[in-house]
Amino acid sequence: MVKWNAFLSGLCASSLALGAVVGGAHADVTTEKGASILVFPKLQANESTDTIIQITNTGNSVTFAHCNYVDASLSDIVSGLPCDFPSQSCVPAWQEVDFEIVLTKQQPTHWLLSTGRRVDPFDGYGNNGSGFDPGQVPPQADFQGELKCVEVDETDQPVTGNHLIGEATLKTIDGPNVGDVSKYNAIGILGNPDATGVSNPLLLDGNMYSACPAKLLLNHFATGASDPVADLTEAASSSVSTELTLIPCSEDFENQVPTTSTVQFVIYNEFENRFSASTTVTCYLSTELTRIDSPLNPNRSVFSAAVLGSDAATTVITPVAGNGAVIGVAERTVSVTVAAIDGGADAGGGGAALATTRSARSAYNIHTDGSLIPAPDQPDQIYLANH
Repeated sequence: MVKWNAFLSGLCASSLALGAVVGGAHADVTTEKGASILVFPKLQANESTDTIIQITNTGNSVTFAHCNYVDASLSDIVSGLPCDFPSQSCVPAWQEVDFEIVLTKQQPTHWLLSTGRRVDPFDGYGNNGSGFDPGQVPPQADFQGELKCVEVDETDQPVTGNHLIGEATLKTIDGPNVGDVSKYNAIGILGNPDATGVSNPLLLDGNMYSACPAKLLLNHFATGASDPVADLTEAASSSVSTELTLIPCSEDFENQVPTTSTVQFVIYNEFENRFSASTTVTCYLSTELTRIDSPLNPNRSVFSAAVLGSDAATTVITPVAGNGAVIGVAERTVSVTVAAIDGGADAGGGGAALATTRSARSAYNIHTDGSLIPAPDQPDQIYLANH
């Protein structure tokens, strides 16, 4: 394990510059090339956040895609009220909504998660419906979950054309940080262009489609650590947190049954000391790191600066043997408090010192290592709903 510099990671937003930290063979998922299955692990639409979804056909012919939203909003199974951390009583809704899009050659398209996209040939340049309409996209006004799009032919049968790429932009639309944006690339699962008999369910076995990663390698700041760039400003103090989003690679849209995967975390601080934790991902997990092992006391978590003893860490995320793979994204939030003096103090009126706190977030894709096939006869699979 190679130690890395927390200051440099702050300058580079914990993303591109950290690629040199981890090595090894990469899994056959991609964030840069056209793929046959496109996964957006983290989408949000609520009073304070909305998500811009962008999908592009990289091919020179018409491409069809069958897409599935999975609403994983948490609620208590007894009271029915919203809750904020998965448990035996706090479970994801796992409500699925599907739709289809059609993209002409080299066509990009986009829509807002909350409003979707209607078919309207008269909407003009510069609004949410500009460009060629790909088809009717349903709105998801109150949503937390994922989107998965599968390349199909005109008869809705899966094909391995590898023509889809995408991006998601999480945008703050209300509150003190309005206008803040956070962006990541959709995760692509490659199809084998030479595969024969491609059918439903889609097998992520390395033959029909590429297998999901055996491990995820997450570079992050310890929760509660200071951001070295923000702290260069005089009279400012900062605190960093990281939200991790994971979803199982296997999904059963036909029977509407959520998939469960248990994962282990091995955390290395800057001095190569090792810590561990584990959790279970059922359908969807999106949480600040310290809530994985210490939801009631962040300072006791192995992801906290107080326990890690350093400002930065690398976490290896591995499914337990016999479980299916997981994929996901991370989002770093930096909260900065800047001291200020109000007018009364400047005028000698005895005004009190005031402090202003603002935050900014930055999503990034997680490094991957290896390919996971749980068993020769039990690969990860996506079971599409029949129509």
